[in-house]
Amino acid sequence: MQRVLSTVFEQTYSSSEFEVIVVASPGDSAFETVSQSAEGRSVSVRCVGIYEDPWQGKNASAKRNYGASLARGEWLAFIDDDCEADPRWLEEADLLLKDNVALEGCKKIPVPPKETYTYRGLKSFEKPGGYQSCNMFYRRDVFLKLGGFDLRFPFYLEDTDFAWSVIDNGFQIPHASNAIVRHPVVPAAPWRLLDDSKRTILLPLLKNKHPEIYRQKISRLLQWNHKAYLIMWLLLLVLVIRYNWDGLPMGGLFLFSLTGVDLARRYWGCRVSVNELAVTCLLIPFVPLIRLIQYARGLYRYRHILPTARSIQI
Repeated sequence: MQRVLSTVFEQTYSSSEFEVIVVASPGDSAFETVSQSAEGRSVSVRCVGIYEDPWQGKNASAKRNYGASLARGEWLAFIDDDCEADPRWLEEADLLLKDNVALEGCKKIPVPPKETYTYRGLKSFEKPGGYQSCNMFYRRDVFLKLGGFDLRFPFYLEDTDFAWSVIDNGFQIPHASNAIVRHPVVPAAPWRLLDDSKRTILLPLLKNKHPEIYRQKISRLLQWNHKAYLIMWLLLLVLVIRYNWDGLPMGGLFLFSLTGVDLARRYWGCRVSVNELAVTCLLIPFVPLIRLIQYARGLYRYRHILPTARSIQI
């Protein structure tokens, strides 16, 4: 956090024209970090926490909404605590704010010495239209009238959902290519495969709220390798039923071979540790099963959700 605060404090934009609000999680060191970083700075800085936070700091949507409710400015600029803002970040955004209600900043991913799979995944952040909250601008009155981030999206798809709500209300979100924020390449964490798969439960909620945009933006639930794994699991089940447990080795061999091909495709030309390779090998065959189960759960849980209706006029 110290680094992002430093880059925000060093903006070329006049320090009298913006304030910094940090919403801390219970028990973290944010208050101390902010106090140390803000010492001697001319920027108005506040570090706050949600009183009796029922999510214990684990709902990013709630924290951002709380910060927005305290803000005094006309515009809200969102950035994540692990990012770095370009010195002209706010100044470049300000050039495009006048005629808009929202603005998407430019995300840059630093190139690592040796390409990793995580880096490949993050490269998609650089494409316009992702609306990641690590670099987004919203007019405060519009943000509040739309209800802020939906708390049902605690830390995944909340930024996409809100941006689509803005679009559903007839507004455009232009891309500010010179308002740059740099997002770091996080260390590999293959166990996140399970967490990411579990979050598929939220896709039906996003689909029901924004059916038209969802059809345009979300191509498919399962990739080709996911479908291949499902076929292999089905084949394994058939072999076990047909040959009892004698069919298990043959089915396991097919599944292991597919996993090997998938891992080669995934990590070809990448730097990868033995631990990352082993954990991914263990988990990746189960990803499509978890995604399907979670998606089905989401379809049932959010079956009564209706499309977002136009609710504001400017």
